[in-house]
Amino acid sequence: MAAPGHMTQLTKSQQAAVVIAQLDETRAHKVLKNLSESEVIELMAEVARLPTMTTEDVDRVLDELSIVTGSLADVRQGGSDIAERLLRERVGAARAAQIMDELQNVVADHPLAFINRIDPAQIVGFMSAEHPQLLAVVLAHVNRDHAARVVERLDDDLRTEVARRVAKMSPLPPDVMRKVGAELDYRLSAFARAGGGSSEIEGVATIVGILTSADQATEKQILADLEERDPEMAEIIRNEMFVFEDVVQLDDQTLQTVLRSVVLKNVALALKGKPEHVIQKFTRNISERAAEELLEDMASLGPQRLSVVEGAEASIVKLVRSLADAGTITIERGTDELVG
Repeated sequence: MAAPGHMTQLTKSQQAAVVIAQLDETRAHKVLKNLSESEVIELMAEVARLPTMTTEDVDRVLDELSIVTGSLADVRQGGSDIAERLLRERVGAARAAQIMDELQNVVADHPLAFINRIDPAQIVGFMSAEHPQLLAVVLAHVNRDHAARVVERLDDDLRTEVARRVAKMSPLPPDVMRKVGAELDYRLSAFARAGGGSSEIEGVATIVGILTSADQATEKQILADLEERDPEMAEIIRNEMFVFEDVVQLDDQTLQTVLRSVVLKNVALALKGKPEHVIQKFTRNISERAAEELLEDMASLGPQRLSVVEGAEASIVKLVRSLADAGTITIERGTDELVG
């Protein structure tokens, strides 16, 4: 994000971005569900390039929009990490990663942007002797397709270690990123480059984006090795690579296979509070009698804790992943296919 400063003469889109950045992710998700994908992308572009905001900045925007609500008392910052989390809730992990790559053209360049112009083979040749942490920092801040091409060229041990470090990475201070960028810019001066300045990343989201852009052999090898070195992190990454929103995107035949193996009451819990089109996606892929039973279960549930609903969603996602791993179903992801 940019340095703090007073924001003046904001457009309506910028004002909307300020407001959405103040919402917790559950409320923001409810807002985004009512927008088209193009509107979501436009709004997330504004969120991603919001400068650091003061309390006065936010109060002024909220006053202008006549929004009075106690839940917006604390100032929440925007940034690429916020934009990506909200996008994952709206369009799924894979599509969110694609959109964030597209949004790199509308947010401020960062100190490592010049690396996107360097051939992946040259990057590997230069960086393979460097500490894995430096390579992780570089890959976390470049275009994910480009990062995936680099990862594919690393030897097995190094690529797994770099993936682990990216997943555990937290946002780095802007001054640190400027120093890293300046040093690499100097040392890679023979290559084509262009400068910039941003350092907001979220480790798990970043490695998920890289893995979903990599070839299947690379993805499977990294996850398998991570399972041995850091099982907890491997599970976190797997969970982010395929979420409940992605289940809704399954084709009817695949979803029917999944629903034959799932407990109907878990489906009822997972669908609690979901839009009508999502509910219909499930009911049209089971028998009429089962659909009636599902709707009855949902009606009898009453209010449920969010943690209970998320637990039911997680159980279905876990089942889908196990079916894909066993080769029972094939999951289309982006422009590629994930075959279990």
